[in-house]
Amino acid sequence: MRLYKKEQIYNFLKNAVISGIIAVLLSIVAHLIFERDRLNYLEIGLSTVKIYFSILPMVLLKQKNFLFKDGPLKATALIFYYLILVPIVNFSLNFKEETSDLKYFFYLLSFINTILLIACHAIILKYVFTDFFKRKRKIVPTDVFVVITTYITIAISFGLLYTILSLFSSEQVFNGITRDLPQVEYYFKHMYFSFITITTVGYGDVYPLTMLAQFLVVVEIITGIVLTNVILGLVIGSGILSSKD
Repeated sequence: MRLYKKEQIYNFLKNAVISGIIAVLLSIVAHLIFERDRLNYLEIGLSTVKIYFSILPMVLLKQKNFLFKDGPLKATALIFYYLILVPIVNFSLNFKEETSDLKYFFYLLSFINTILLIACHAIILKYVFTDFFKRKRKIVPTDVFVVITTYITIAISFGLLYTILSLFSSEQVFNGITRDLPQVEYYFKHMYFSFITITTVGYGDVYPLTMLAQFLVVVEIITGIVLTNVILGLVIGSGILSSKD
């Protein structure tokens, strides 16, 4: 068993190093394509760090049952990684892609991260919805934790989607959120709006201005209602919390 764990650690470290090499190559190629006339080694290094932290979770996904057991727990961990750690890294680097053509490369990187987020949520939602309704397994008390965690991570995910939508749009997307805000506050404002939306509180201080943003808000509200009213009600109504078995 110990040898198997050593092999897993070795494979993880090897793949992490390979990911670092890929990040360096991607950063160099991107700068050669978009910034050929003004190459800057510091910016190449900063871009490498951003790319590396974006693709590192793919190494974790590749290895089965490493650090986290495959399934909802690993998916939740990866969602929190992408939604919390990666934005913090981006803000701390303070690399202004908007002033150069290199921004298109990071648009693509953000899109890939969003696809991975959707994939992780698909794993959790399959566990929450499909398994419950198709009776593929018995409901256990930990399912309550899964539902609540899914609820929170979906709210954070929509907050990130709102942030990306605002950053990549030429017009103001949300009333009450402007680009002159500090980066951390700008990110937090979108998170704040997402949580008051999924909980259907709606204070009215922030609201969507574009059709796409309004559509996403409707999707988030419906998702929140389904998770809280249907799924959590199904779990609690099953009697597992009061069962003595």
